[in-house]
Amino acid sequence: MSEYRIKQIGAEDFSVLIPLMKDCFGMEVNIDYFHWKYIDNPAGSFLGFIAIHNTTEEVGAYYGVIPQKLFIEGIERTIFQSCDTMTHSAHRRKGLFKMLALACYEHLRSTNQLFIIGYGGADSTPGFLKFGWKHVFNFRYSFVPNLLCKLKGWPGLYKPEHFSNTPSEIMLNTVLKNIPTLKTIHSARTSEHILWRTKNNNYTYEFVFYKNTEQCDSYAIYYIHNNNLILFDFFFATPKSKKAILWQLSRQVSSKKLKGIIAYCQENGSKEKELRKSLFLYNPFKKGPLSERTPFIFYSDEETIQKYNLPAQWSMTSYDHDAL
Repeated sequence: MSEYRIKQIGAEDFSVLIPLMKDCFGMEVNIDYFHWKYIDNPAGSFLGFIAIHNTTEEVGAYYGVIPQKLFIEGIERTIFQSCDTMTHSAHRRKGLFKMLALACYEHLRSTNQLFIIGYGGADSTPGFLKFGWKHVFNFRYSFVPNLLCKLKGWPGLYKPEHFSNTPSEIMLNTVLKNIPTLKTIHSARTSEHILWRTKNNNYTYEFVFYKNTEQCDSYAIYYIHNNNLILFDFFFATPKSKKAILWQLSRQVSSKKLKGIIAYCQENGSKEKELRKSLFLYNPFKKGPLSERTPFIFYSDEETIQKYNLPAQWSMTSYDHDAL
């Protein structure tokens, strides 16, 4: 008989996850963080399981997923993202990850919802691949160093009235209506979801909207982390809009004496290619600054894989990553 038992948890159990986050990720979070991430999500509530030691009653591990809206074959569907896979250091090598993951997969399979995506970590990805997850592509970093930002952000090109940094549903909807329909698998952006997504209290998100004549047609969302400007999400309607917003971001780097701009993109994806045209660089080597690659992986049943011709044609962004 196993030393552990499985329990599906709800909001009333969030306190048991706090020490796991500290031990596994070194993150200081509170119950409000889990309410934001697991309950307030406009796409729906989470599904999560913990492993409890039968003798000590200690929580040894957690595995869960959160819902996410994706367009697949042109139809909006709810899938799930694997997130916050955690095994406490005192309970490792006990098979807890496998036990909890299988419980979660079986629950989703029983309701015909077994379609999960994930951004794999160095430690977790091998375990996922053993379960039959598919490695589709990698994410990697693109960047513009401070020196190039100084050249891009030359004073006097634009006036303050060209920009706004106050997010609202009206302004977001104005921009979102300009985003063309894609044939790839991609996330379903809504103003409600964007405003929820940027309430993650681990970061302070800033918005930049560019006004083309009287209306906003483009935007970027960023935050400052480790003295870098992290480009979290963006949409540029025109080359003029792209140049204006990147000018504004470059000005932020120069005025705040930051190290540069960093973007996290699907390797050789459309977003990365768009930034490369604006002199964003990347580290082509396997070591050194910003050399890390993050596997994008997914798991589903064979029927769904064949139905949607997976894993072909994805367009995922840093906005979709639960941990950013």
